[in-house]
Amino acid sequence: MSGLGSAYSQKAYAYVTRRAEGDDQLLVFRERDDPRAGVQVPKGGIDRGETPGVAVRRELREESGLVHDSPVFHLASDRWRRSDGKRVARHFFHVPVEEPRDEWAHEVTGGGEDDGLTYELSWRALPLSNGLAKGMHVYVPLLDR
Repeated sequence: MSGLGSAYSQKAYAYVTRRAEGDDQLLVFRERDDPRAGVQVPKGGIDRGETPGVAVRRELREESGLVHDSPVFHLASDRWRRSDGKRVARHFFHVPVEEPRDEWAHEVTGGGEDDGLTYELSWRALPLSNGLAKGMHVYVPLLDR
């Protein structure tokens, strides 16, 4: 991917939403064996030759088990410096779904650094009362509710 600089790793973030019990809800997860990692949304690296829109669908499947073939909606892109100094070009997408499960566990696939970890997924009511790890909540207010 070009345009945001080669010094930045490229990541796609999925704000997966559903409407349930009269509330708009956001899909989040915690890593089962490392609760210090905090509450996050599905996200991950963009492979060479892959668009952010394709990557967000792949990451959603690998990290939650959800297969999403309907449109995804680009919300924002930015450059962000993590607390460890690593620079990331972040691409945020809204992914509306109809998912009946309120919570489930999923073993991450895809061969990346999180491969084999277990994520515990659940829903949070919008607007969020607490932020997400690593500044992932910054564009939640852009979700079309």
